Amino acid sequence: MARQLGRIASIVAAALCAVGGVAGLADEAEEMAARIEAQMQAPDRHRFDAPRDAARKPLETFRFLGLREGMTALDVGAYAGYTTEMLAAAVGPTGKVYSHNRERVLTHFADGYYGRTMEERLANDRLPNVVPHVREYDDLGLEGTVDVAFLGNLLHDFYRRDGRKGAVALLEYIHATLKPGGVLGITDHIGVPGADNHRLHRIEPDVARALLRDAGFVVEAESDLLANAGDDHTLMVYNDAIYLRTDRFLFRARKAP
Repeated sequence: MARQLGRIASIVAAALCAVGGVAGLADEAEEMAARIEAQMQAPDRHRFDAPRDAARKPLETFRFLGLREGMTALDVGAYAGYTTEMLAAAVGPTGKVYSHNRERVLTHFADGYYGRTMEERLANDRLPNVVPHVREYDDLGLEGTVDVAFLGNLLHDFYRRDGRKGAVALLEYIHATLKPGGVLGITDHIGVPGADNHRLHRIEPDVARALLRDAGFVVEAESDLLANAGDDHTLMVYNDAIYLRTDRFLFRARKAP
């Protein structure tokens, strides 16, 4: 009887731990949501950002990717830094965000707009857990240190300019930064077979999946979170009729443990 009671006590204890773990995760998710919402309402938030909230859906996107407080994140090709700022809120004060840009993007593109915007965003230590990471794509460093990397609406540019080989190389550089079991979140504008996707700045999801597999990733989940049935895939993504409202895929791709 004593042995049976001991087994029952162990089962009950395990169940309580499991419930406590679920409750803890729920609390953590609520805290991340509160941090992101607070950052969205910050009085010193950059004027660039608010119009993008509805399109980017940062909280839902980060939940899908499994981002948690205390993680190390990498924003690949951050440009003006919208996602960098949202990642900084998501991982919290115990986490870290590497905000990656090429020097040329910061100093030459759009007459230095991206550089000025990033300087304003990071001024006066307003995002203390963000580390500017100014490196070329083929020299990201950070090998094996990143929990979650994010690549937003950029894969199509590498595929258009550098072909399959160049796009796979980009993904391999990101793959190298991830810890074993780390995640790459990737979004891009959906293109359809037969369209001039290079001109439209789009990419077919099947092409993206193949590129990720070739770079060593496993695409373990896909989401329609960023889908828009009103986008018929015929317009260039910067066209005013569809800008910030394109139909986009969202993949969670994982590096092998």
